[in-house]
Amino acid sequence: MNIKQLHYFHELAKHQHFAKAAKACHITQPTLSASITALEKNLGTDLVLRTSQFVALTEAGELVRQYAERMLLEQEALKQELALFHGELSGTLRIGIVPQSNVDIMPFIARCKQRYPDIVIRLSVLSNEVLLSQLALHQCDIGLGFDVPASDPDKRAFHIYPQGRNRMAVLMRRSAATPLPSDIPMTLASLQQQPLVLPSSTMQFRNYLDLAAERAGVSLNVVLETDSLFHLVSAVRHQLGWAIVSAGLASSASQLSDLVCLPLEPLDAGTTVFLTRKQSVTPAMRAFLDLVAEDGPANKQP
Repeated sequence: MNIKQLHYFHELAKHQHFAKAAKACHITQPTLSASITALEKNLGTDLVLRTSQFVALTEAGELVRQYAERMLLEQEALKQELALFHGELSGTLRIGIVPQSNVDIMPFIARCKQRYPDIVIRLSVLSNEVLLSQLALHQCDIGLGFDVPASDPDKRAFHIYPQGRNRMAVLMRRSAATPLPSDIPMTLASLQQQPLVLPSSTMQFRNYLDLAAERAGVSLNVVLETDSLFHLVSAVRHQLGWAIVSAGLASSASQLSDLVCLPLEPLDAGTTVFLTRKQSVTPAMRAFLDLVAEDGPANKQP
């Protein structure tokens, strides 16, 4: 067994397709298949269920996948540590974020790239549930999400860096907002008759909103749900309705488009947090977390 075999197997487990995995590894499909077969022979067990194509990982294959991820991550960490001997920090940093956050990730990324230009950053937009899963599975290095209730073992697996309470706001076209006061928070009750475009129910932010509406005895008139922030803002611009989004997103959208954001009465929309695993922390992860610590309470919406 060697690192290259584990890398090939990890790519196959990720893509669940021999041809796609081979392409990702820049090798031929027969070479990939031979490597997986050699790994199975070396370990003395089947790792992959296959006919003429990939079917699934075996139970042993899933166990090997988890170990392979950690070993490949340790290899990446070693490369980054060795690069520090030459005074350069390099490597890959995988960041996952939820769409509805009051913290703008871009200033952090810009400062990270300015200070460490050789770090490659991969940014993914995920649901909070998937974000926590990818952090636990070492598929993501840094997360920006919500501090949701979790079991004690889950909590112990992460370092958590609170960034303040998440606030909600209403995003609307400027012409529609003209008669409304901008200094008085709107309420959910005042929006009952208004067509609304909302984040999909798979998002944690939407769960907070639905719970608040249920507690207030309010029925919302939802005309469109979407996972896409672009299409949510576009729906408002095309007058499909008003949007209830995080205050941070509403503020950014109003600056980029001819839209207006008004505060929604204080509701429990969770706490925004940076998260990272406690084990297998790479130098790139430490560098980014140092930037988070330097920022302190800045960059957060009131």
